[in-house]
Amino acid sequence: MLKLTMSTGIVVVLIGLFVVGIAATTYYYSIPRPTSLRILHTHSEVMVDEIVRAFEEWYQAQPGYGHPIKVTATHTDPETAYEKATAIFRTAEAEIWWGGQLALFEDAYDRLLPYNSTGKDDSDLTHSFSLRDTSKSTPRWYAASLYGLGVMYNEHRLQELNLPVPQTWADLTTHDYKGNITMVDPSESELTLPLIMLVLQHKNWTSGWEYLVTLSALIEEYATDELNSALKVSSDYLPLAIVPDFYAYERMALGLPGLQFTYLDGTILQPDPIAILERGVHLTEAKAFVNYILTPEAQNIIGKYLMPMHQNATVFPSEHNPFDPAFPHIYEYNATLHGIIGDYYRTWIARKLDEIKLAYEEIREANITKDANSNATHYFNLAWKNFTYAGHYQSSIEIENLYNATSNWTEGVAAYIGKWEGSKWVEGQWGIASALAYTSALTNAQKSRQAAEADAPAS
Repeated sequence: MLKLTMSTGIVVVLIGLFVVGIAATTYYYSIPRPTSLRILHTHSEVMVDEIVRAFEEWYQAQPGYGHPIKVTATHTDPETAYEKATAIFRTAEAEIWWGGQLALFEDAYDRLLPYNSTGKDDSDLTHSFSLRDTSKSTPRWYAASLYGLGVMYNEHRLQELNLPVPQTWADLTTHDYKGNITMVDPSESELTLPLIMLVLQHKNWTSGWEYLVTLSALIEEYATDELNSALKVSSDYLPLAIVPDFYAYERMALGLPGLQFTYLDGTILQPDPIAILERGVHLTEAKAFVNYILTPEAQNIIGKYLMPMHQNATVFPSEHNPFDPAFPHIYEYNATLHGIIGDYYRTWIARKLDEIKLAYEEIREANITKDANSNATHYFNLAWKNFTYAGHYQSSIEIENLYNATSNWTEGVAAYIGKWEGSKWVEGQWGIASALAYTSALTNAQKSRQAAEADAPAS
């Protein structure tokens, strides 16, 4: 038997280890290993879970991918997602950010990865609502779905109260709905803020503010957030809530009886964005997910829960199709003045809600006797003019000029909306004018009733 020298033995061992290493490496890479993708989202976990399962199957079947992928989807709120997306000194927690107000995505624009998706379609630009970022040649966000404001209603609760289902926005100011409507203060929520411009563009400046003041007198109270509004309706507490549609559709998808949603006779469609975070790790997989979301297959899954953005989708959460010419969409929606209009609403309506409700009840009583004599009529007309003075105090042209004069509503705004001085709130011009208007409305309505009573025959 030949004896190996020590050096020869070492060589043999090293060769053996090398061969084993090669074999192990070959074996490792010959077995498909799942890659990863992390998603931050703001949507129903039921919908996202269904999308994720379908994406994992789609991804493995696609040429160029063809191996397993493990997706981790984390539910969060839009503000938290924004903070995670824009954090500089923190390890990226996700590759995909899905859901929330477009304004948040635009504020985080530099943290989003530019990407030309295979699902990008130039025909998207023919629609009045945004389906992708068009500020640069390569989009940084896409619409995964659409949403619009409308009314979520509980059929059972309406029947119990013997109230009809509202058909138009005008219907909501019918006195019978008083105390049966909930909504978020639109000046405090990016999601409900479009209600103000929706009404102003659907009607006109003066009648729009008349409507908004009257509507505020009829709501039960401002809800803490849109989810709270939706829960009040789904729990049978109230029959009506003004909310973005997805709050209603997600409750309806749970199979809760009697819940419905209507866009009434006008709405504003807006994108629910999806974007890739540039600091993510698994960017190839993130691009694949965006590609998938824009397919008709994914859009039909989304359509079970939300309004899809793909015109070839065949599944919708209600009978409405946003691409149908009959869909009650308000075109040429102007969001430029959102900030100043929101502050005008806050000053004239939200902060004066108690005064508005008192004046409304007195005016309603005075309306019964306003024709008793000329004085009763005169004071009633004054009361109504005072009550609806928000639409006359400043015109739409004056608001636009003020917006420009204040450098897009960034300089000197306290003179109009007020400010805190220590622990005391000091009203600005709008606050002083609105307080006087509603006090005068109450006083003149009382004078109208007193004038009518003076002519009333003694009993």
